[in-house]
Amino acid sequence: MPLPIHTRYEIVFLSNYSKGPQLSHVNVAKEVHCNISTVKYWLNRWTQPKYFTDSTRSGRPRATTKKQDQRITSLTKEQPFATAQDIWSGEEW
Repeated sequence: MPLPIHTRYEIVFLSNYSKGPQLSHVNVAKEVHCNISTVKYWLNRWTQPKYFTDSTRSGRPRATTKKQDQRITSLTKEQPFATAQDIWSGEEW
């Protein structure tokens, strides 16, 4: 699970900000409840031009369109106990 953006900024504030507490890596890790290696990773990322944005990830392309997703969602709300086969059968996709 990725670290939330606010926690990433909290790590930088707690260790690097001149008016902040300037805690050690160990103390920052304890404060934000994460591993020391995570603190070091995000402090290193802070020095790079991309800052804290998540990288785009490669992976399998989506199998359904947004419209199909909306249709599936509405069908499952109408029929909460329907199976996937019930939803897909007889539909024009």
